[in-house]
Amino acid sequence: MSYPYSLPTTGSLSFVDFVDSAEPYSAEISDATARRGRLRHVLKEFKKETQSSRDYSLIMNTIEEYLPYLVSIVNCIETKQLVLKKNIETSWRTTLSDHIIHTGSNAPRVACRDIQYELIFVLMTYAYACTLQTNHLLKEDTSALYNKAADMLNTVASIFHFVANDVIPSWKDIPDNRPIETIREFPAALSKMTLADAQAVAINKALMSNSISKSLIAKLYIGVADQYQMAYGLITSINGAHDPVSTDLIKYLTDGVLFYKAMAKKYLAMHANDSQKMGQAVGFAKECKADLRLLQHSSLSKKHLKKSAIALKASREEESVNEMLSRYTMINDTVSYESVPSRQDLQQLIPGGRGLLELKHYILPNPAFGPFNERKSDKSYLLEGRYF
Repeated sequence: MSYPYSLPTTGSLSFVDFVDSAEPYSAEISDATARRGRLRHVLKEFKKETQSSRDYSLIMNTIEEYLPYLVSIVNCIETKQLVLKKNIETSWRTTLSDHIIHTGSNAPRVACRDIQYELIFVLMTYAYACTLQTNHLLKEDTSALYNKAADMLNTVASIFHFVANDVIPSWKDIPDNRPIETIREFPAALSKMTLADAQAVAINKALMSNSISKSLIAKLYIGVADQYQMAYGLITSINGAHDPVSTDLIKYLTDGVLFYKAMAKKYLAMHANDSQKMGQAVGFAKECKADLRLLQHSSLSKKHLKKSAIALKASREEESVNEMLSRYTMINDTVSYESVPSRQDLQQLIPGGRGLLELKHYILPNPAFGPFNERKSDKSYLLEGRYF
């Protein structure tokens, strides 16, 4: 599972209003406007649907149909095959700021100039929709979906990475009121968070096989926590944003750091038990329980925030950890008689984290018209051949 994004909406736009002459691509420019209009309509209607009736694949398909035309317009502008009579201006509604908390109203649509602004939000919206689709599928909790879900989240992470490192740096006309989503550190943080979520899904799949060592599982969970920590650092380093970052997103990241560190301690406790180091087993199990309890209490203490999916997972995990701690304590008190290391001593025993997945390389789809650069390679673009 990953963050439960809200999808943005956008204002109307006719590309022909901004070009000096649409020739020789008049029909294609009209098609681009029509496809964007369909995306606007689908996003608007999506807001009216109930959670159970939402079709995330419709959003994904609509963007996949529009994006090659958007890429074409970007290429034509950059190569002067389309000359603008005025800079293209589009408007998008931010969904990852705390505007509603500080003003009491929904965030307005923010209008910004330059075609790169449009590309940023289209790609971000696509990544959000893919994430929501993956979250929906993972509710089935079947092992067959784990590999596909991890692969999908890895692709999403690569899209965020592409936005942060390729699209945003090419945006020339940046206004002071730029949405939080368009600040480079923001999608860079989402990329790290989503890759961590992909790794967590892959770990769950590995646990089903019972063929992976508990010490390695602990290192992989530490790797997930490290990615969350880096994402949190990037988010909190943002300065000068017009609106602050969503408190729910920040809470999701801080919960993630604590939860996956707790999971690492759980498997370190199990590894210590297998190695007949019962003092360490009891110590790590106690630390795990304390972290899980702290995570749940922090959620209860902030009533204005939605209880994150991570906090709910912590509640379920605590039950099994309580049983584990009771069993290890009984064995240590009646058989092993080992002293339980202090928190500081246990911290020294925690290994460095390891990664399980390598970030994919995202490539924009080939343009529908205009300058044609063969972009496809052995790496797939968008979700070509996707599983759903």
